[in-house]
Amino acid sequence: MLRYDEPTLLDRLTLASPRARALFAALVAERTFGLYEYFAERSGQGDRDSLRAALDAAWEAIDGEPRELERLQEVAEDLVPEEDDDWVLESGYAQSAAAAVAYALRTRLTDNPQEAAWAARQLYDAADYAAQRRLEDLDLNEPGAEDALAHQPVVQAALAGVEADLDAALADPPPAEIPRLRDEARQGAEALVQLVRP
Repeated sequence: MLRYDEPTLLDRLTLASPRARALFAALVAERTFGLYEYFAERSGQGDRDSLRAALDAAWEAIDGEPRELERLQEVAEDLVPEEDDDWVLESGYAQSAAAAVAYALRTRLTDNPQEAAWAARQLYDAADYAAQRRLEDLDLNEPGAEDALAHQPVVQAALAGVEADLDAALADPPPAEIPRLRDEARQGAEALVQLVRP
């Protein structure tokens, strides 16, 4: 069973190249983006196009010149739903997805491995949120509660995605391989959305 281990993830990202960190953060943000689309579809809220434009900029900046990344990071942050907004169940997914895009942009801007790790944490947090919805009667203070959440298919799928994205990024793929990796992350996003649907 896969477990979320941020210290080990951060250690691996610290040893990675700046390009690998940026690629990893973009991959996990792409894998999380489908949850924002799901939120927008279910609630009629949000701004899918603006968040997509911000994530596209993170992808373009991996091997190109960063353009407007600071402004787009602010756009992504502004799209994180607040507790006092018209909160719906899916708002929790949108929080993680928009934050993941912001962290992907910050990873490229700062080259800080922690920003990339925080992008991955958003994917895990979204899956954990979904698992808690599935196990509504679970007492989170009871022994074994953490294991029960970790065993949920949505959590295992998210963690497998983080592992796949990290391995792909650390392999330092040539630019020609990036579209294929991006498509794989999108497919992972679609599978994740199917796991969170009621």
